[in-house]
Amino acid sequence: MYEELKKFLEDTDVKDKFELSFIDLNDNDLNHYPKEQRFIEKGHQLPLTFIEGKVAFKGPVDNMRTYLIVSRMYNTLS
Repeated sequence: MYEELKKFLEDTDVKDKFELSFIDLNDNDLNHYPKEQRFIEKGHQLPLTFIEGKVAFKGPVDNMRTYLIVSRMYNTLS
């Protein structure tokens, strides 16, 4: 899902407006991500998608909704 979202956003007008990162729960030390770790420990549905430090999605990622959120944040929509 991460790669699909990344490719989708890279083909839009917001491609230079965001930084996208993936936290692999099996490989990454979650101590570097305390807020994210709290959501995971509470048993929220994975994957979790954070935008500007807030949970935007729990479960499957919606590429278009993600685009719309980022686009509105940076006023790229007409």
